Amino acid sequence: MPTPVSALIHAATLVTAGVYLLMRSSPLIEYGPTSLIVIMWVGALTAFFAASCGLFQNDLKRIVAFSTISQMGYLFICVGLSQYNVALFHLVNHAFFKALLFLAAGAVIHAMADQQDVRKLGGLINFLPFTYTAILIGSLSLMAIPWLTGFYSKDLIIELAYAQYQFSGQAAYWLGTITAVFTSFYSFRLISLVFLSYPNAPKSDYLHTHEASLAVIIPLFVLSLFSIFFGYVFADLFVGLGSDFFAGSLFIHPNHLTLVEAEFSLPILVKLLPSLGSLAAALLALFLYNSHRTNGIDFTESSVGRKIYTFFNGKYLIDVVYNNYIIVGGLQLGYTISKLLDRGVIELVGPYGLSSVLQQTGMNIAKLDTGIVTSYALYIVLGFISLIFLLFAPILLDTSLVSEIRLIIIYLSSLVLLNNK
Repeated sequence: MPTPVSALIHAATLVTAGVYLLMRSSPLIEYGPTSLIVIMWVGALTAFFAASCGLFQNDLKRIVAFSTISQMGYLFICVGLSQYNVALFHLVNHAFFKALLFLAAGAVIHAMADQQDVRKLGGLINFLPFTYTAILIGSLSLMAIPWLTGFYSKDLIIELAYAQYQFSGQAAYWLGTITAVFTSFYSFRLISLVFLSYPNAPKSDYLHTHEASLAVIIPLFVLSLFSIFFGYVFADLFVGLGSDFFAGSLFIHPNHLTLVEAEFSLPILVKLLPSLGSLAAALLALFLYNSHRTNGIDFTESSVGRKIYTFFNGKYLIDVVYNNYIIVGGLQLGYTISKLLDRGVIELVGPYGLSSVLQQTGMNIAKLDTGIVTSYALYIVLGFISLIFLLFAPILLDTSLVSEIRLIIIYLSSLVLLNNK
């Protein structure tokens, strides 16, 4: 998929359409507490799943794509918390820094002869300084570093989860915090492998490396400005206390208003923990993938490390289970049904089956024509016995008065016929 298309889809259109639909459906789901809890759990698990998988990805665009899935999880958490204005704020903020990341990733791929494997890049900070700056700004905003655009919505979502003071809210807080740590780690892993580490691409690729054209530089510059300042400028408009920006378009039940609690009543450690964890994870990624790059190689060479890498790189092996069991099982079931119905039951009871039955019946009847007189006499006797049985069956099988009257009528009729003869 072309990178501008990826930026458009992941940032503002197709991916976010479902979350926007949930926001607009707020008058319906606000009165379904079970629905809200389910949405929050789906969001928390989705965010954790995507972030844990993103740690072990090697494709440049795939790393950014998994960050999109993770941010969609945050949006679902926010919808489950009934904070639709915060969710919409994060959706808009996410559009800016995610479009910036995708377009900058496309600039790197174009400059390096369509190479997307981060393990085969490196040292590009000297060749693509502006693109490096754009990816750094987008990554910092994605990590919710204080006072960048992503901080004003993502950090608030995590705080709102803790402010629920319920098990589901606490679980969403811790999953969201761990997800933020993972996001910081794989973001700086990407930066380290692509820009800061020792060059790993062929020399010919570096000889032709250059910054993108002005048609790409200008959008990157504009998106960088929005990724830095938009959250600060518009925070009060979207999530400010007393703001009536959305009027009646978003409905929040009065019992679900926890914004004041999240802003002013939480312990300072609860507020700082996501940011501190993200900072520590970023420093760890810089340490591992610059000065000690062999640690990652040693990890994947061990049997346990290889299994862990395969599990998370393969998205919890969901595709393997789906393809080997669900898809194969479904195809086998379809083949069995087709074999039994199309080539079995339908053929037996359909035109082919009817013609076969009639043909076989005719052949069996033809076998009765033996040409022997005693056989014909036997057929006549059997027919006469069958006729007598049909006439007197109601009497033999039913002893009611009606049957007795029927017998008398048949007997009298027989006498009349004999007398006439």
